[in-house]
Amino acid sequence: MTRKVSPTFFSVVLIICLGIGSLGNLTDYTGIAVLIVAVLICVSSQLFANQINKIKMSHLRIGIGIGLLAMLVGQIFVLKVMPVTVFHDPYRVLSQADQMAAGHMTWDITYFWRYANNVPIAYLMSLWLRLTQLFGLTTNLSIHLLNILTLDSFILLLLSTIWKVSHRKSLLIAAFAFMVLTPFAYTYYLQVFYSDLTTMLVLLIIMRLILDWPQGAKVQHIFAGIGLVLSTLIGALLKPNLVVLLPALAIVALMLVRKKQFKKSRLLLPILLITLGFGLSLPTSHEISHVSHYTPEAKYAFPATHWMMMSVNPSHYGMFSGKDVIKDIKQPNKTARSHYDVKQISKRVKTMGVPGLLKLWVVKLGILLNVRGIQTWYNGGFRSAPSWYQNHAHFFMEITVISYAAATLALWFTLIRRLLIWRPDLTDSTQVTALLAIVTALGYFAFHTLLWEVEPRYGQAALPLIWLLLAATPAPVKDQSKTIDRSRLLAPLSIAATFLVAFGFAGILGHSQLKNSVVAAQRSQLSPQYHAKPTIVHPGNKISEQVTLHGSANYLSLQVHDHSKVSASLENLTTHAHYQLSAAGRDYRLHHRLIAGQYRITVQNTTSKNQRVDVVQTYHYQLADHPLNNNGHTDQTASLVFTFLLHHPKGAVING
Repeated sequence: MTRKVSPTFFSVVLIICLGIGSLGNLTDYTGIAVLIVAVLICVSSQLFANQINKIKMSHLRIGIGIGLLAMLVGQIFVLKVMPVTVFHDPYRVLSQADQMAAGHMTWDITYFWRYANNVPIAYLMSLWLRLTQLFGLTTNLSIHLLNILTLDSFILLLLSTIWKVSHRKSLLIAAFAFMVLTPFAYTYYLQVFYSDLTTMLVLLIIMRLILDWPQGAKVQHIFAGIGLVLSTLIGALLKPNLVVLLPALAIVALMLVRKKQFKKSRLLLPILLITLGFGLSLPTSHEISHVSHYTPEAKYAFPATHWMMMSVNPSHYGMFSGKDVIKDIKQPNKTARSHYDVKQISKRVKTMGVPGLLKLWVVKLGILLNVRGIQTWYNGGFRSAPSWYQNHAHFFMEITVISYAAATLALWFTLIRRLLIWRPDLTDSTQVTALLAIVTALGYFAFHTLLWEVEPRYGQAALPLIWLLLAATPAPVKDQSKTIDRSRLLAPLSIAATFLVAFGFAGILGHSQLKNSVVAAQRSQLSPQYHAKPTIVHPGNKISEQVTLHGSANYLSLQVHDHSKVSASLENLTTHAHYQLSAAGRDYRLHHRLIAGQYRITVQNTTSKNQRVDVVQTYHYQLADHPLNNNGHTDQTASLVFTFLLHHPKGAVING
């Protein structure tokens, strides 16, 4: 008679977190579609598992190799045909890296004084750009190459780790399908380079090195030790919240000591090496600041309490709050901001009380694990979406949401099922690594839920940890004879039903829930809030830029500058129709049906005084498909800030 196994404390906590995260992905109009497709994915994976496990390993390798090659072709196609306009933090980092790679070690905007944590990533990216310049690569191509190398290295290492831990062909194919057949490999992590993916890669490298450590020889330990120090150092420089790994290691070490397994686990040296990596990050960060000529300015710097204050802002659900930023900016220095933040934190916690605070934490956890926005994270849409995409934009938008959210939920549902029966064996190094993965994931969740501000992207750091857990936890025992008989008939039907239902829901929701779609845009900018310098347009002078629309649009927003008075117009270069834009604060807007074709945006100073216009200027990074013309002088690496939309009455207009 087998003894029933109850889940461990950490398993229960993770199950609760994933349950809340699942609900967070089911709250809008796509909820029913996501849930049904997720359930169908779970059913299909169960029915196909036995058949996949019978495939010869040689055939499996060939199939995965062909699939990865097809993925690479798809990635190159997306980057070449459908480049996006990167904005907010990733663009500011990219712009600074582009500037430093050109030899200009200056910091012209206040952004990095406010967010000094992004100085290392800007510097390291500039080194990459300098390296690729030696081979004649453009900045745009260099960034695309960096994205592909980082993303595909993560995918390959994850597949390798899953196979090493589980030796289950079905799980390997499941991970392959998650990476290759969903938007994971083709949207945010491919199109925008930032610290999120590098954190996931660093975590996976660290976990893999810890996993391999007990079986390694002395020479292997030397290389693995160097790898642990360097990966931890880079991870800490790029994303300081990687520090949650230290308390996770401490908790696992205490559990091993209690079970008298710490010496056998051989974890002491890896823990010391990881700690050394974190320790080295401080002097390394200072050295990076020195060589890049970065000097902190306390007048602009935000203290850690700034993010803690936003984390308890119930009106913004603990997310980034522009109002909190403005209030902190008004304080005279970093010390004054810290005192102000502490007072606001105390006030907000008292106002909410225990019930309100618990409610906020639940909402924040739901936001943290919400993956539906992966296509729009840190990008303002395609520079100029191709016509075939425009013709079916709403379908593509919905299938992106449904497919990735459903695949994520299917992953979580499967893991929850495993965790319910998992009792970690601390004499097994694989199980110890799995335990470290679960505690580290919970550390990330706790950090952003209880202490820090939250964004949906942040929860993705746990993705490699969740896959490692799934590989390390035992699968439920099934009656194989009955399962095999059923799966032969039902497996093809279930996978067909999964695709049909997913595409069917995407088509239906795409027609019934119309959203604004970006037809063409250039939204990269350093932002006036960080004191980016506008371009001075003298009386009578004009700035113009050509834009290609591959589909119909009915709304144009052009960012000019606060309090500037100019004449802004749009011309169809084929029909020569002219449209005058109307002033709306710092923006100039046009509501008019625009057919596909070539257009020119023109900003002219018709006054007798100089006027300021927000023009984005880089050194080597090409922002738009066409150059900017500034009073007869063309500049390939400069652009206006604009957005063409196909606007629907039910959709909210986004600012340019």
